[in-house]
Amino acid sequence: MKKSPRVLLLVDWLPERGSLLFESLRKAGLDCDIMGTNFDKSKWTPVNKIISHWPRCLWVSLKAFCRRNNYDYVIAWQQTMGTFLGLLKLITFSNFPKVFILMAIIVERQNPLLEWFRRKFISLCWGKVNHIGFLSNAYMRLIQERFNVQESQSVLLTSPIIIEKIPDFSGYKAGSYLYSVGRSLRDYRTLMAAVQSCTHQFVVVTSNAAIKGLVIPDNVTVYRNTFGEESDRLMQQAAAVIIPLSQINSPTGELTLIEAMCYGKPIVITRTVITQEYIVHGQNGFLVPWKNPDAIVEAVNIIFSDPEKADFIGRMARQTVVENHAMDAFSRKVSDIIVNDLYGAKSS
Repeated sequence: MKKSPRVLLLVDWLPERGSLLFESLRKAGLDCDIMGTNFDKSKWTPVNKIISHWPRCLWVSLKAFCRRNNYDYVIAWQQTMGTFLGLLKLITFSNFPKVFILMAIIVERQNPLLEWFRRKFISLCWGKVNHIGFLSNAYMRLIQERFNVQESQSVLLTSPIIIEKIPDFSGYKAGSYLYSVGRSLRDYRTLMAAVQSCTHQFVVVTSNAAIKGLVIPDNVTVYRNTFGEESDRLMQQAAAVIIPLSQINSPTGELTLIEAMCYGKPIVITRTVITQEYIVHGQNGFLVPWKNPDAIVEAVNIIFSDPEKADFIGRMARQTVVENHAMDAFSRKVSDIIVNDLYGAKSS
């Protein structure tokens, strides 16, 4: 009988806070330990990321590398630690530890020279990574081309959610507000342009930086840096959720999207390389073109003019999440890939 693979999970939160991903990986048959570092996402800024988050990730990666002989695999929840492990393997000419990045999320930079150097650096580091998870087929193909990622490394791992955390279907709530949440790569300028053509109330949860310089219409209530349980409550009570995105070729907003779908909300979201594979337009949500406020208004009008359809779309959204985005199924796929790599056969 083959022994359970010994793995180390690296996360960007304090392990003692607990992790249902960790428990789910154990349930999937992996002998799993966890190591992490706290990164307060509510204080996210590019500068804070560079001077605080990246050094902490490097330190955790270095500790994991020093313990490489104790594990069959190191699993990095987010790519920064996995990329640093690839770098450490590269500069030490080592083939260990084996590394699995669960979520590859690369946001394209506007500076061509910076983007060129960044792609070269990541390509070299990822050359020493065994498996890399991507959120959609289209995004996987895009990154394979840009970063010289091999097909043998690439794994489709759609964004997971712990459905048990959102057990209830709250669904479409006629007469309530439209809700939007998020800081990173949100296109609130387009949303505010759409709001001016609507009579409905809107609630937006974001940071000051994300709406800097924008004129906020009277029918918009802004909650600044109100995340966690309060933002979940606001989403649960909303009629529908709008997620305007500023990038179409980079992952962004997918975690908010999955959460809103799990609540059973009708969703209006920008069509991107990720969202076009999660949402079927008019069936479990609405996909709108990039920077098109009129399309947002049209989708909003459909939602409020046809409550039965709005409710149906919300129910289809939740069904999509239950069938395709459960954390246990995500963890079983990760376990199967690791077992297959180590022993040449999938786990039962």
